[in-house]
Amino acid sequence: MNRTRWLGLAIIAALTLSVAAQRTIGDTVVLKNGTVYRGTVDRDNTIYFIFDGLKRIVLRDSKIALPVKSDASLRSLEVFKLEQPLVVHTGAMPKEVVRVHAEPWNDRGRRMFEYLGSNVRKPVRMEQAINELGPYISKIRGVDGFWQGQVATNSISREVVLGLLARVQRDNVNERRRVYSFLVQAEWYPEAKLELERLVKDFPDLKDSVENARAAVAMLDASQIRAEIDLLRKAQRFAEAERRLKTFPDKDVSSELLNEVREVLRRSEADAAADTALAESLRQLSERLPEEVRKEWSSPLVEVLKALKEAPDAVRDRFEAFRKSNMDSSTTDSEKFALALSGFVVGQGAEVADLTAALGYWKARDLIRDYVSSETAEPRAEILEKLNAWAVPDEGGKAVSPKKLDLVTRLSRNMPPPLHESGLKPGAVRLRRVPDDQSEVPTEYAVCLPPEYHPLRSYPAIVALHSGDGPESAIAWWSAEAARHGYILIAPQYNLPGVAHDYHFTPSEHAAVELSLRDARKRFAIDSDRVFLGGQLNGGHMAWDYGLAHPDEFAGAVIISGLPIKYAARYLPHSERLPLYVVLGDLAPASNEVVFTSMVRPLIAKGYDVTYVEYLKRGLEELPEEAPDALEWMDHRGKREPYPKSFDVVTARESDNRFYGVVAREFTEGRTTSPAAAEPTGKNLNPASIKMKSSSLSNLLNFTIQGLKRYDIWVSPALIDFKKKFEIRINGKTRFKGAAPLSLEPLLEDLRIRADRQQTYWLKWVVE
Repeated sequence: MNRTRWLGLAIIAALTLSVAAQRTIGDTVVLKNGTVYRGTVDRDNTIYFIFDGLKRIVLRDSKIALPVKSDASLRSLEVFKLEQPLVVHTGAMPKEVVRVHAEPWNDRGRRMFEYLGSNVRKPVRMEQAINELGPYISKIRGVDGFWQGQVATNSISREVVLGLLARVQRDNVNERRRVYSFLVQAEWYPEAKLELERLVKDFPDLKDSVENARAAVAMLDASQIRAEIDLLRKAQRFAEAERRLKTFPDKDVSSELLNEVREVLRRSEADAAADTALAESLRQLSERLPEEVRKEWSSPLVEVLKALKEAPDAVRDRFEAFRKSNMDSSTTDSEKFALALSGFVVGQGAEVADLTAALGYWKARDLIRDYVSSETAEPRAEILEKLNAWAVPDEGGKAVSPKKLDLVTRLSRNMPPPLHESGLKPGAVRLRRVPDDQSEVPTEYAVCLPPEYHPLRSYPAIVALHSGDGPESAIAWWSAEAARHGYILIAPQYNLPGVAHDYHFTPSEHAAVELSLRDARKRFAIDSDRVFLGGQLNGGHMAWDYGLAHPDEFAGAVIISGLPIKYAARYLPHSERLPLYVVLGDLAPASNEVVFTSMVRPLIAKGYDVTYVEYLKRGLEELPEEAPDALEWMDHRGKREPYPKSFDVVTARESDNRFYGVVAREFTEGRTTSPAAAEPTGKNLNPASIKMKSSSLSNLLNFTIQGLKRYDIWVSPALIDFKKKFEIRINGKTRFKGAAPLSLEPLLEDLRIRADRQQTYWLKWVVE
């Protein structure tokens, strides 16, 4: 929950407009990554349990930054009891719920609800009613069937909630005060302002107290808008953030907050002015160059000026060397221009002050783009020959060196997506077909871009696995929060036509996800270090399975109502490097005794980055109200670790073949198990194992590999210094020692196939 909610509750307590006390949620838990949880806290040795009345959050104490604090002023929330006559008054809740379908709430606070228990064949259908309406949690009962539960109030449409609140006695001042307090506690500040206007109109004697409350809620509203501006800027929605800054309310807002907002706006306007000045200085600089030079650089200059106009935030850091050169009177115009234009394509740290060398950067970048975009081998061979002949600065005609590989890596990371598409509008959903998929049934995926998307920016992404209803349903589950936080959505169609829309744990399903992500990386500005996996129900089962089978692809996985069975049950230790956010209802099959107690809790106890969320009186269902917290969890995770200095993994399926640069080509007999033969607990698997430890001091990669006949080892400059001799040791034997046989082809081929520009390798070593 965000800071304005709790600020609002504190102010309400001081305003004396509140007259009811209900739910206790007084403890505050602040994590090291900035996440804040509130609820009653229990502790079992190193594990914390935080219960807020709706769900229980479980995590390790090592994730907590500050001591738990209790604040008695935040313990009371407004709750309205609603008259909802019941037909069935008593009964027993089901022990397990495996499927749920709930229709929207109507204006009477009722809905049709259907669930299927694990031990019955026929679904149970009933009408449900809201009998207690709170700003955070609302309690519900079955009307013509027995059910007792609760839902997040924000999962009920605001129109329905406001309609129910309007039913209070309009001439009862205490009830009307409680409505106002409810609205503030729910953080619905515009609605709270309207209610204050109605209060003073209906009860003129409240004018003075209402005026005080109006000032307080105006401050809360402004604080909420300020927080939303921060989120907009983080989501790279700079135009909308500036619009909000320019229209920021100033009535009844503290001078401190106004000054803060004005300073943000001032810096934003200063950046815009500096970007305009930079573009103009480049224009003027080009005009001072000889005519033949201007002609040669006309197209690159147009590209640079276009970038500074459309997405200056994404490229302004690339001109740092140019800015510094303007303070040095000895730097010539051509040198300044070279620093600016080379910095644009190669980024900070590799700029050159020579126009010929700078032009070489641009030509090399275009060759790299053409190589990774090419669909046939013949043009790639010609491009490779040209890149081999490219003379990088200070190295003359030397063909391939660590410096050339570094420049190719830099150029690839700073260029727009090689197959950039300009026709897809942000917010629109398009179904794409992977063109180079040679399967009998080509792979398709849905994609949705965030507002203000630009190919020069770098965006986090969610690979959304649908629950069985197709890619569009996965996009719908995530879209609102993904747009708020600035995430690209990719939803693969992993089901084959004519096959039941379940998850079958097959290599074919894994290939659909892999190919979709690779294709999307080529077309959209995805930061591969910030790609998350998410899924609900069938997609949740797959998120467990695919995420743990491919831990080096993701910064984390969000698993809603999914079960870790078959391979995932055996791959659980992979979560040491794959952060997990696991959400289940306590009525889901085996949720407590198996999933939490036997599988998830041991991971939390080990200190892995695993968070468990358990909803009270909920079964296996999509839980759409969890989307805001899931995105907040992603925002606080940071990036994946693409090159761990050591790792320890196992693999028992042919599709689970890539782990941090080790690619399995052939397993020894008995090491792989078909999905149909794999037991739910994974006990009958006999996986191959891969262990790696690196030493920067010895320039050594030391592998222990069992169960593989053939495999490739891809070597990254993040672990090995290619300027020195290095060693690859496998199962205690030295397999290579000396200077690296360098070539551009492995790097370029990996960029072409995987399109992962943040996890790159310079050397491929084949082991047979």
